[in-house]
Amino acid sequence: MADYLPLLTTIVSLAFFVLLVRQYMQRRKIHQLLWTVAMLFYSASALMEFLMNNDVMGANIPLFRIYYVLAAPLVGLLGAGVMYLLTRKMIAKLFLGFVVIFSLLLAVTGFLAPINATTFAANFSGTLANNLMNASTAFPLTVRVWAIVLNIVGGLALLGGALYSFVRDMSRTYNIFLGIGGLLPMLGGSSLGLMNNSDVFFAFELGGTVFLFIGFVLSARYVNKKSPTKIGIPSTLGA
Repeated sequence: MADYLPLLTTIVSLAFFVLLVRQYMQRRKIHQLLWTVAMLFYSASALMEFLMNNDVMGANIPLFRIYYVLAAPLVGLLGAGVMYLLTRKMIAKLFLGFVVIFSLLLAVTGFLAPINATTFAANFSGTLANNLMNASTAFPLTVRVWAIVLNIVGGLALLGGALYSFVRDMSRTYNIFLGIGGLLPMLGGSSLGLMNNSDVFFAFELGGTVFLFIGFVLSARYVNKKSPTKIGIPSTLGA
């Protein structure tokens, strides 16, 4: 039976993407653009996950390549958006440069690295989450290293930024939701990778998207209360 949680994640992240597009068109801030692109990647990668259900399209190398080269950069872009909100512009530019370079290296190596079709198909014999984890081993370390670093650094920037913003101003309670939204996918990935537990992977992925979405909506309400004359959806993290 197909796992429909990735499809739900696709829908939620796509709705989030639409709101972010609206926000960016109104304010034209760099962090808004970064989060907009990140949510587009989030939606696309979740859709690839759903399509690779054994009951849908199953083991599909082109879909897996797209999924793999989008999943890690989206985390890096979310972290870069937080850096633009909370640090000096020069530091934020350096961080974004790092994300862009590592994302390009991941894309080039991820699309060009050879994958044995027989071995790849053999990895799709269990649950969808385990299938995706096992299939990633079809890539050499020269591909996976870029994804690993982007996930770790981007996730820490997102989580740390949300917590720092909350500590600095505890009235911004929406940062708790943003922090949880960044933490849940990391916990789901750790549960799958370290404990081989696939039960919570997609649930945590969906939960992360939902919490990010809630945090975004609450931040909009917060800024509207502080500046009631402003029109439209304000930026995340109260900027």
